[in-house]
Amino acid sequence: MECLAAAVRSGADAVYFGGGSFNARRSAANFTGDALREAIDYCHLRGVDTHITLNTLLFDRELAAALDFAAELHALHADAVIVQDIGLASLIRRELPGLTVHASTQMGIHSLGGLRYCEENGIARAVLAREVPLAEIRRMHENSSVELEFFCHGALCMGFSGSCLYSSMAGERSGNRGTCAQPCRKNASVLRRRAGSDEFALSTNDICMLDHLDELAEAGICSLKIEGRMKQPEYVATVTRIYRAALDGEPISRPREKLFAIFNRGEFSSAHIKGDTVTTGHVGRAQPSKELIAEAHESVRQDRQTVKVRASLFVNAGESARLEFSSGGITVAALGPVCQAAQKPIDKARVAEQIKKLGGTPFFCTEAEIAGEGYLPVSALNSLRREAVLALSERIVGTPDEKISVSAEYAPVRSASPAARAVRYERFGNAADAASSNAELIGIDPWKPSEFDAESLRGKGDLILILPNVLMTQGAREAYEKLLATGVFRGIEVNNISHWDMGRGLPIRIAGVGMNITNGAAARKALDMGFTHFMPSLELTQPQLAALAEGFGPVMIVSTYGRAPLMQLMHCPVKEYRGCRSCRGKCGELTDGEGRAFPLENVRFAEGYCLVRMLNSAVTDIREAFAASGIKVFAEAVTKDSYPNTPVTRGHWARSVD
Repeated sequence: MECLAAAVRSGADAVYFGGGSFNARRSAANFTGDALREAIDYCHLRGVDTHITLNTLLFDRELAAALDFAAELHALHADAVIVQDIGLASLIRRELPGLTVHASTQMGIHSLGGLRYCEENGIARAVLAREVPLAEIRRMHENSSVELEFFCHGALCMGFSGSCLYSSMAGERSGNRGTCAQPCRKNASVLRRRAGSDEFALSTNDICMLDHLDELAEAGICSLKIEGRMKQPEYVATVTRIYRAALDGEPISRPREKLFAIFNRGEFSSAHIKGDTVTTGHVGRAQPSKELIAEAHESVRQDRQTVKVRASLFVNAGESARLEFSSGGITVAALGPVCQAAQKPIDKARVAEQIKKLGGTPFFCTEAEIAGEGYLPVSALNSLRREAVLALSERIVGTPDEKISVSAEYAPVRSASPAARAVRYERFGNAADAASSNAELIGIDPWKPSEFDAESLRGKGDLILILPNVLMTQGAREAYEKLLATGVFRGIEVNNISHWDMGRGLPIRIAGVGMNITNGAAARKALDMGFTHFMPSLELTQPQLAALAEGFGPVMIVSTYGRAPLMQLMHCPVKEYRGCRSCRGKCGELTDGEGRAFPLENVRFAEGYCLVRMLNSAVTDIREAFAASGIKVFAEAVTKDSYPNTPVTRGHWARSVD
């Protein structure tokens, strides 16, 4: 609550925070029970919106509770919920159409296709991926009515939001589930040796957009977001106050110096809005002076008086005193004791000044009228003022509505036949390997899509074009659309909601693991969006996959072999440390402090412009266990392994509990 008050008192127009579970900062001091209502009321009384985070992936057993919590937020008049899970988003829109939904940055929306998804699904605002460049922001804004929000200050994850499995696969703590252990902030090297204690090849510098606010606004950003739910109140107050002053054109001394002192990870960057300005090798430091801390405390010592009030006091001898407060079309009244006849004319100006003493509240009195000549003691006048403040506060925030009864049910697909046989879906990065495959489905994941020879595979079989998790520019998207236009491919595998509209009309459309499907509602939503098949998240356990297969086996593809893609990197750590060489899809490897080696593979969209994918140090292999499990699904996905003699893991499959 102290951090929330610091944000509000420092000039925030809205505050985002969590309510217990189902949010990406589960270790933060989130709001529950009466504290949640108090937090929402505190903000609303001061004209500040509340955006509540429901931004984690959910398992089936959690859907009902998460949807019920959304209904509670709707009853408490929360202004919006921030959602990642497409299944939960679809349930909220169906069951609670009056509750505003924002797409979390965890959805990874980074192009116009993502906004098209928002438009068609009633999502009012998209919190864009931090990697989106200014030109793409402008293009998205000019072609969509969806509101755009963008992070302007704070931590910059090395991995693309919503596409990171590093903490989950390497440490059993899921970033998509709100328990990220931040392994990217630990020792790591790209120099082909175990990382030293001073090497942090994945730990990026923080972002600071203080010098680019006008450009972001001109490009179409309507809301600037400050990351800081795990920070101290002094940090929240300092950063919010500086950005508020910058937006309002108010001078503030040494703003960047203060931002750097309150917390930093090396020199600030502007992320990717004007090209890659990210650097790595940084650790977090806070070096605020006593003066800066004192300045932060002083800035939030008093409540911001932002609510205009007009006061009218009626003091007629022989009648009860009455004080009315009016604000925004609301009028309340407080009754006091019977007024006595005044021994001398009352000083109305002095009485008016007493009424206007509203310090410690969000109200300020613009006008105070006094009617009558009766006498009222100062103590009684003060009591009247307090009662009027309380009555007006209650009227402004209102009372909670009755909570709507909601249902988390979804329509499954018929169960798989006991005699069903999984077809083999092999996935390759080059045409030569694909040409030798006898699999029923053949996935193609080209290293350089603009130069890939699709014609060499014509007539090979059911070819599937695999899209990367990120197609940041229109040019990158067009390279894949050109491949689809050859007519060689019978299907497409989509790994980000921003690309859900690609490959329409193809007989096979697969929602890949990058779509983060962890529950039946998300699977149902994918099918409703036109996908013919889906691949469940790699974070599911064997019991969870078995339960999902009961309802969706005929359209489900399980990944049984290959290296899990742990991170999608728009900033290449190898290029930063030793330059851009002719890597031809394999740019090196990253070694952590434990000596584990993580291969780095890249997709080259243009010269010097790549998406780098960090793969797991171990190969996930559940082929034999999967074959013996009795789980009947449409297909099993097998990725060709180019790195022999490496450790093998069964990943989350080996877990017997959620």
